[in-house]
Amino acid sequence: MLAGEYNGERVRENDNKGVNGKNFWSICLSDDPVSAAPVEAPPKYEGAQMIQDIKDTLKSRGAMSIRGIGRVFRILDDNRNRQLDVNELMWGLKDFDIHLSEEQCRVLISHFDRDNSGSVNFDEFIRALRGELSDSRVGFIRQAYNKLDINGDGTVTLDDIARIYDVSQHPDVMAGKKTPEEAYREFMSMWDTQVADGVVTFDEFCDYYKDVSASIDTDEYFGVMMT
Repeated sequence: MLAGEYNGERVRENDNKGVNGKNFWSICLSDDPVSAAPVEAPPKYEGAQMIQDIKDTLKSRGAMSIRGIGRVFRILDDNRNRQLDVNELMWGLKDFDIHLSEEQCRVLISHFDRDNSGSVNFDEFIRALRGELSDSRVGFIRQAYNKLDINGDGTVTLDDIARIYDVSQHPDVMAGKKTPEEAYREFMSMWDTQVADGVVTFDEFCDYYKDVSASIDTDEYFGVMMT
């Protein structure tokens, strides 16, 4: 019976419900303006606010989430043009349980899209998530790199890192999100991101700590962690 009514057929319940053949609409106006309820406008999406919301979500999931999302986007970038379109952005974020609609992704891309190409530069998007490093933080990173450079030749190898790295001050270990063993394995898997040659350049080293830095609020705590 309900199916027939849905399809527009006249059923016996029509007589009982007093249903007419046409729809009638009635607009009720309030006698007292105070009691009138305003119609809410649909929510507007702001690119800057969405970036902040994504950063907050990634931050709550650990220090390496931004680095992880960078890897996902590199995998999704099939044509290697280092540009993210709406679908790549939407599905890449879904991997981290961040669910944006196509409309939201378009607004997010337009926040960066200065040439109206419909895409956002991969590096620019990741930089926006990371934020910039203060001079103080760059100084701590340089000190750590120099400490790892045991022979003073200006380069650091993976073996150098493995011998000296202490995971006990890693923010995820201190927060109880990871065991020291898990943090160590993850740390060692993050290197050789630019050239797979067993040598970690300062740029590669700095890239890693940019991602860590994004989850640390103050320069003071960042310095303690680096020390």
